[in-house]
Amino acid sequence: MCNRLTHSSALRRLPTSIFYLLSSILYLQSSILLTGCAFDPETFLVETGLITPTPTPDPFFHYRAALQPWAQRDIEAAGPLPSYHITARLDQANQALQGVAQVIVPAPGSELVFRLYPNLQNYDGISRVTTALVNSTPVNITSIADEAAIRLALPVVNSSSGFVTVDLAFVTELSSQPGLDAGNYTLFGWDGPILSLSGFYPTLAVRQDGEWILDNPPSHGDVLYNEVALYQLDLTLPRDLVVVASSVTLNVIDNPDSSRTWQIVGGPLRDMTVIAGPFQAVSESAAGATVTSYYLPGHEAAAKTVLAHATASLRFYSDIYGLYPYTELDVVEAPLNFRGMEYTGLVLIGEDLYQNSDPATRSQQAFLVAHEVAHQWWYAALGNNPYQHPWLDEGLAEYSAFEYYRGILGEGEAERLMTGRWLIPFDSAAGSLDGSVDRPAAAFDPASYELLVYAKAALFFNALREQLGEVMYRQVLQTYYLENRYKIVTPQTFLVTAQRVSGQNLNPLVEEWLR
Repeated sequence: MCNRLTHSSALRRLPTSIFYLLSSILYLQSSILLTGCAFDPETFLVETGLITPTPTPDPFFHYRAALQPWAQRDIEAAGPLPSYHITARLDQANQALQGVAQVIVPAPGSELVFRLYPNLQNYDGISRVTTALVNSTPVNITSIADEAAIRLALPVVNSSSGFVTVDLAFVTELSSQPGLDAGNYTLFGWDGPILSLSGFYPTLAVRQDGEWILDNPPSHGDVLYNEVALYQLDLTLPRDLVVVASSVTLNVIDNPDSSRTWQIVGGPLRDMTVIAGPFQAVSESAAGATVTSYYLPGHEAAAKTVLAHATASLRFYSDIYGLYPYTELDVVEAPLNFRGMEYTGLVLIGEDLYQNSDPATRSQQAFLVAHEVAHQWWYAALGNNPYQHPWLDEGLAEYSAFEYYRGILGEGEAERLMTGRWLIPFDSAAGSLDGSVDRPAAAFDPASYELLVYAKAALFFNALREQLGEVMYRQVLQTYYLENRYKIVTPQTFLVTAQRVSGQNLNPLVEEWLR
């Protein structure tokens, strides 16, 4: 039982304004109790504006660090999304990653399939899952797709949340030893001092029309095909490596054993890819993001040229296609000879393009940077099946680079690019390599893949722009990007959008260039 006299004495020792406030609250509380109504002082204070409510914790707070302010609600708009929390450490011999991936999966169905990308021929690694738990219950692991994927049959889930939690312990062996220079196109593992980690963790397979997509891509095709997801990565590597990843680094911890743990987070991301090496860096701001050019010692001049093209193309594409949503874009010198590769928020440019400064090399460098940056729109933001329709993102990234040349380097440079890169090769090979563009990657050999998926597909987009006109063509691309960001698109998605926005019949153009 409370003592009203004690309360009254204590109140009168308070300042007058507070005394009258609390007296009023106690009076109101007493009145409500007498009438049998419940009274919640905190609710009363909030409703009267005397205090602010305690905010509900934001479950996506850390992920939003990877998104520009205008895009930070994209997580909810794109959801519900899978989320990964990956913890991995390179062993003492620097030959294998040991890790655990906790994956929270919405609307899982009766089974889940995870891809083991390192087991594909393009990566030449070895990945295996040693244990699997679903909602803390052990489940059997069935190897499928020539050991490049696993299937988990799910137990009956008594949960109203619509999510399951999958814990996977995995080991990923690298394809070569640190310090060995493979001297070729290396997408995965060690090449000299550089460690490339693309698809190193068990990754949810894409499911379309009730089927899990488990193609084994040819050597000339792209490997990764993922839905977007939220990612946390705690990666422990030797301290002498600088880590560059698909998203933002929140923290770096130096460990007693001369290793370093990088804590990386972001989403929605199409992939979580890491490249590490003895990099140096230069940075600049563009389109609301920090663009950083990472390079090996001695290559600073080339890295600055790469940075200039990366920032200019990021600004240009943001203006003509739609805003870039992430806070960072990293461009990294990598063991890819004269070629490049795209990941979410991460562009790799072949190291051979950093090692000499002749005009032909500089020209190829400019084009390659513009092409790979364009993949931030046509791959990272808008995903498509690279096994069945590789032209959709590759042809559009090629033509986007041509648009960059027109807008930034001038019509003369753009026409020289079109003639030398597409028209002459295409005209020279017409009749021997010509054919349908919209075919699976495995239906091409390397030569026809380069000619049709890149050159002829780019010429289709040029013909489309000429038919629609500059303003309408860009309106089509802007609508396509805005309506489908973070989704998976198909050729039908693009063609229906183009016909709807333009109001034109595009079937004759499609038959001429794609079929």
